[in-house]
Amino acid sequence: MNNLHRTVLEDAHHMSTSLHKGDEVILKIDSLAFGGLGVARLQDRVVFVDKALPGQTVRARIFKLKKKFAQARILEIVKQSPFYQKPRCTHFGACGGCSIQHLDYIQQLHFKEQQVRESLEHLGGFQNIPLKPILASPESFSYRNKMEFSFSPHRWLSNEEMIKNRPEKKELYLGLHAKNFYNKVVDIQQCHLVAAQTNDILRVTREFAAQTGLPAYDSKQHIGFWRFLVVRHSKNINNLMVNLVTFDYNPKVAKNFKKLMTATFPQITSLLYSTTQNISGLAYGEKEYVLAGNHLIEEKLADYRFEISSNSFFQTNTLQTENLYQIVVELAAIQPEQVVYDLFCGAGTISIFASRLAHRVVGFEIVPDAVDDAIRNARKNNINNCDFLVSDLRTFAKDWQQPLQRYGKPAIMIIDPPRGGMHPKTIDAILELEPPCIIHVSCNPTTLARDLKILCEQKYYLQTVQPVDMFPHTHHIEVVVKLLLINNQ
Repeated sequence: MNNLHRTVLEDAHHMSTSLHKGDEVILKIDSLAFGGLGVARLQDRVVFVDKALPGQTVRARIFKLKKKFAQARILEIVKQSPFYQKPRCTHFGACGGCSIQHLDYIQQLHFKEQQVRESLEHLGGFQNIPLKPILASPESFSYRNKMEFSFSPHRWLSNEEMIKNRPEKKELYLGLHAKNFYNKVVDIQQCHLVAAQTNDILRVTREFAAQTGLPAYDSKQHIGFWRFLVVRHSKNINNLMVNLVTFDYNPKVAKNFKKLMTATFPQITSLLYSTTQNISGLAYGEKEYVLAGNHLIEEKLADYRFEISSNSFFQTNTLQTENLYQIVVELAAIQPEQVVYDLFCGAGTISIFASRLAHRVVGFEIVPDAVDDAIRNARKNNINNCDFLVSDLRTFAKDWQQPLQRYGKPAIMIIDPPRGGMHPKTIDAILELEPPCIIHVSCNPTTLARDLKILCEQKYYLQTVQPVDMFPHTHHIEVVVKLLLINNQ
């Protein structure tokens, strides 16, 4: 044991009087916090331990110390968890994506459900929560229909490589961002969350890019050519989109990439070449060129078909998405005479699912391209009772008068905000409008609890909370909540 650090043993017979940064401690991991961190208790503090599992006893080092909590890193697993399972991925722990792949899937579900409850209790102040059992994903591997890979001249190095003082060469790497590093990538060889063909496309594209001699984009210096590779696959229709994103357009690269990919992967239905000079790390093409096939792919959910463009948002777990939307519609209990408002409607997928039951569905979305996709998707499915409006929901209170005059007050409001939750002005507008029923879809239990606390302080109450596992082996959780207006007449 390192003599430079004190060792603090925490058990029934020994209690250290103080704790310091750098101390080595023995911890028993009790549960998982939202974010996938193991939770232990030491003296009067909660200790969050990266990569730790419930049921483990670990020797760890404190690297952050606050009055009520601490953070630690595992030095040694003293006792293994009964819930441990060997990760399939050889890159496990590096990219930060599958942060709990080493936890048995049934236990993943258990702790995700527990995290939803704890978020609503501790952050939202709710009691007697009407929480339903979490819905497991039909697939726990190969479920992602989209993956964004990044190029970089900097590769993440493992601890073993760092100990060997292996020098990092500025070359070309293609993979997923390393955990806590925006400028380094894990040079992924195989990701188990995507279909096998996506891994093949990744490998061939990496080899092609390296052979050109053109440099990968350096996100620190903002120079370089190669930026992103985006692969989208529609599971129910078997369309395949490959979108290569570079800093600027290179005709020779485009010609040779088209020749290689169409010969190697004839199953590709949409081969795109996009460019972006935006310094952000978003794999978003500003200009798009169709090299082969269509500029869109199609997907089928239930009886509906959806067109997906390269920059469109579409839920990444296709099979579970269908279940998610069915839950939304069932909880809404829409009647034929009712008007439904769908806030943050995106490409209109939930609106279209609700349309068969409602008199009228009105979708609100700030992104014009998404509204165009929604309108096109409604037409494709011969739906004529859906309207989609470009609207900044932060100013919804100012903008709703015209929709109210045209469509009437909504009996049901469906809300599916981004991970950061709703803007306070949006919540104020909803409270002023007072829809009798709200169906809130959230991908973040902590921001959900914050928003629900405000909604339920005076006007609403929780009727149903339904967790849905959209992202197995990650710490992410989807939740559908039904709110009813108190004393609704």
